[in-house]
Amino acid sequence: MGFNFNIGWNSSMPTSVERNSDGSFFFEQVTSDARHNRLLTETQKLNAVLSNPAVLKVFTLNCDLFSLGKITSNGEANEFLRSKRSKPNFKQTWTQFMWEYMFWVQTGTAYLWSPNNALSENDTIQWLNPICIEWDTDLIDKLKGLVFSEATYKDILKGTIKYNLGNGTTKLIPLNEITPFFDLSNAIDGNFYKGASRLDALYKVISNSEQALDAKSINLEFTKKFMVSGKNSDDNIMNLVMPDGEKSSIESSMRSNKSVHAVKTPVNISRFVENIASLKLDDSYYNDFFMIGSMYGIPKDVLESAIRGNSTYDNQEKAIGRHVDYVMKPKGKMLTDELEDKFNFTGLDMSWSHLSFNQVFEIQKQTVIKAKLDNAILAKSNEINIDDYED
Repeated sequence: MGFNFNIGWNSSMPTSVERNSDGSFFFEQVTSDARHNRLLTETQKLNAVLSNPAVLKVFTLNCDLFSLGKITSNGEANEFLRSKRSKPNFKQTWTQFMWEYMFWVQTGTAYLWSPNNALSENDTIQWLNPICIEWDTDLIDKLKGLVFSEATYKDILKGTIKYNLGNGTTKLIPLNEITPFFDLSNAIDGNFYKGASRLDALYKVISNSEQALDAKSINLEFTKKFMVSGKNSDDNIMNLVMPDGEKSSIESSMRSNKSVHAVKTPVNISRFVENIASLKLDDSYYNDFFMIGSMYGIPKDVLESAIRGNSTYDNQEKAIGRHVDYVMKPKGKMLTDELEDKFNFTGLDMSWSHLSFNQVFEIQKQTVIKAKLDNAILAKSNEINIDDYED
């Protein structure tokens, strides 16, 4: 998150202020909680996604569904972008392009680079990795300023960012060739080229999920360990501490292939972790997965089906339909609006009507139509004017 604002400043002033390389600020004040790492940088956000199975599962659910959508123009059946260029760039298909758009948007901001600000067989477009972007301090100050005129706006867009190509070299890219797309607002810290991220709000949830996974790993390791002890009488004060040699002998004997062991006294054997299921570590992971999924707008039935597979077909398909309407379509509209503005296209729309989940709604629609026809036929046979009973 670019800017961490705390209402409690009136009672407790910040004790430190940090500025990241992207120009965002983090204010810290004295708190009862121990200081922990914040998801401030793009690198931290990406690591949180790629290293946590719950977050990555949520991201891929949304990316997979979004990439199945088709962008059309003025209601035509053909995919519009494919008609302009067979592939968006030399490395990707259009399906991969759409998948990557949703991935970066969910981290906070997706940056589209169009070198010639055009789209044809001679012009490529691709997404930039936010981690590789270096923002100049002067440019950040301009982006955080107020814009009152088109001249000021054009002057800002003359600035450049430095992009790390990953091979030890960098490339200067003019800001007017980059189009940002935001998951949330882009006005949190004033930099209108950077959007806020839900990952910041999910920091503790993600951290707890990782600790639950670590705890399960540790407990699984200890389920393989045993403790062996003798059963001597409590009133025998002559018991001596077991010498190291005897201890080593017992430990090596327990790991041997012998099926019979002779001992002088009864032996008690117990696991370090007797019942790992009682810790409910898997439940903790599932709860975190549902919380993260709900934050990204995924209906419960879709989440249930993805992780447990116990949702009914109709409920799952209806949930996917709601998910498309309330999450996919707004992000698709944001993409098509910017493509229209940047490349002078018209009538662009993104649709998922070709997918199978729509059959459930079509069946419901046909059921309603049939019921109306049956009512009309019945009313006519009884010489009843059905219009008198309609609102």
